[in-house]
Amino acid sequence: MDRTRTALVTGATSGLGRHTAGLLAATPGWRVLLGARDVDAGLRLAGGLGPSTGVVPLDLADLGSVRAAAAAAAGHAPIDALLLVAGLQSTRADRTSADGFELTFAVNHLGHFLLTQELLPHLAPGARVVVVSSGTHFGTFRQSGPFPGPRWADPRELARPRVESGARAYATSKLANVYFGRELARRHPELSVAVYDPGLMPVTGLARAYPAPARALYAALAPLVTRLPFAQEPAQAAAQLAALVTGPAGRSGRYVERDREAPSSPESTDPDRARELWEVSAELVGVPAR
Repeated sequence: MDRTRTALVTGATSGLGRHTAGLLAATPGWRVLLGARDVDAGLRLAGGLGPSTGVVPLDLADLGSVRAAAAAAAGHAPIDALLLVAGLQSTRADRTSADGFELTFAVNHLGHFLLTQELLPHLAPGARVVVVSSGTHFGTFRQSGPFPGPRWADPRELARPRVESGARAYATSKLANVYFGRELARRHPELSVAVYDPGLMPVTGLARAYPAPARALYAALAPLVTRLPFAQEPAQAAAQLAALVTGPAGRSGRYVERDREAPSSPESTDPDRARELWEVSAELVGVPAR
């Protein structure tokens, strides 16, 4: 009989992460670790999903919390799937993480980078790693709509708080996600890596860092935007994301838009940027660039 396989899902208590965790927990032969910034919410969710779930406290804006989460998850090794789902979008790029980094870059990239680095020795051969990115990394109207495109710079600069719109910082962090996934696949051919773009998905927890009036407006508009023909709800995207874990393995390092492999932006294919981001990220979080 095959052993029970283990998946760790970040951002597991809301939006896409929550729906994906539920699908995996309902899949025979899988145990799900819920990466949760709000531990009480994680425990409530785990209680509803049943005995095949556990909770790993995880605040991606705090590197100490990330290290502790990796140590806790390592107790369930080998890890067969790592789903890097959590994300944050702020209104400004001058907010800081617990370690002094620009908050969006810290949560969307650095925290996930460190978590992956710490778990590398504990991932099963052929483990699936899925990095959730966004079409905003294209910076084109077809892919991003009116959303501002990324503005790439030295990763040390991107890690610093600055005067810039939070939307642009978010798009830049999503470009970093693509670079990270590609470089992870290159450096670690023993893994099966995919970068997943769910498309336009308004009903998520991304706006949690907005001021209260902006959160209220976002909540009011999101259900209307979801009715657009090119938008989808978290439950739809979760089925696609879960399939990247439970379905056949594809080419490692691929970009998946909804349910099909597709090209990422031309800017995202730069191998020198991907290599530099990896090496600088390792320096920033204090680990070897392996």
